[in-house]
Amino acid sequence: QRFAAEHGLKIGTIADLIEHRSRTESLVEKVATRPVATPHGEFVLHAFRDTPSGELHLALVRGQWDAQDVVPVRVHEPLSLMDLLATERGMHSWDVHASLAYLAREGKGVAVFLNCGESADQLLAQIDGTARASHAPQRGRMDLRTYGVGAQILRDCGVHRMLLLGTPRRLPSMAGGYGLEVTGYVEKE
Repeated sequence: QRFAAEHGLKIGTIADLIEHRSRTESLVEKVATRPVATPHGEFVLHAFRDTPSGELHLALVRGQWDAQDVVPVRVHEPLSLMDLLATERGMHSWDVHASLAYLAREGKGVAVFLNCGESADQLLAQIDGTARASHAPQRGRMDLRTYGVGAQILRDCGVHRMLLLGTPRRLPSMAGGYGLEVTGYVEKE
């Protein structure tokens, strides 16, 4: 800081850089939106293309809220499509069905599904109803960049303050660069 002051240089933090880049660049582009009926009621499905990798990520949104509201959120990194079928496998702190049931009871919330396993084209074809059985799913590699992808999806869905469905754990800060605040956690009973 002394060197910067002596030479008239500005100092920026990593959070400043992330905030600037999140305002001027996006890791995701919304490519589809449609209502979907689930066993837990109506949700709105948003599909986001991950612009660097081409992968497709999904968000299921229930209800509406204001910017200051605390919104229940589940960010899920599916291991396979079995995550949609097997509810008591113990692979995640919250399974898909329990997450959607919680959001339905609350009347609002977002479930984000990162790197869903299929190729982006195959998953989009399933959403559009043009899928072909000859396309085999491809696995994506998870990395810390996915936190930024998830944060941008949540922001696009109108989330600013969130109650995370999951076990409390240390996460990269999303407040400084992404404008998201984690207000607490809900552990599955």
